[in-house]
This record gives sequence, C-alpha cells and structure tokens, in this order.
Amino acid sequence: MSLGKDYVNRTPADVLDFIAQKRDTCYIPVVDENKALDEQGFEEETMTMLAMLKLNYWCRTEKEKTALLNLLETNERELQQKLSSSMSARELLRMFKQS
Repeated sequence: MSLGKDYVNRTPADVLDFIAQKRDTCYIPVVDENKALDEQGFEEETMTMLAMLKLNYWCRTEKEKTALLNLLETNERELQQKLSSSMSARELLRMFKQS
C-alpha cells in the first residue's frame, strides 16, 4: 500500500475493507513522492477519495481540517465560475448563430 502505516492506522477498518473490495486489482499506481498529488495526473475520483480520507480521518487538528475545507470551497467556487463563463460563451455563440 502506498500510504504510510500512520495513515492506514487512522483509517477505520470498514473504510479499508470498502477500498479493498472496490479497487481495481489490475491497476498499479505510480506515485512520485517528489511531486504534488495534483501534478501526477490522477483521476478526479482518486483525488476526491483522498480529500475525503484526509478530511474525515487524516487531519490531526481542527485548524488543518478548516484549512482543507477552505481550499475545497475555493476550488468549488473557481470551478463554478469557469463553468458559468463557458456557459455564457456558449449562449453568446448561440445568439450569433441565430442572427
């Protein structure tokens, strides 16, 4: 397992069992410890799962948990802004096509 023993020990057994049952046994992850996770091309589902695990089990303090929640909220706002902008561009294109 790529996670250190400390992370495994802080994760409830039922969560570890769920991961073991649902994981793709043919997939062998390649993790570069010298790169940030967001630079490694992991799937969105993987990043979401890691964020959930960190939030629920791996944060050591409330301050760390609050910082993660703030980061997740910022990311969500930025995503919604991008989606809103792209939708506006589509609407603009439709207006030009109709003219």
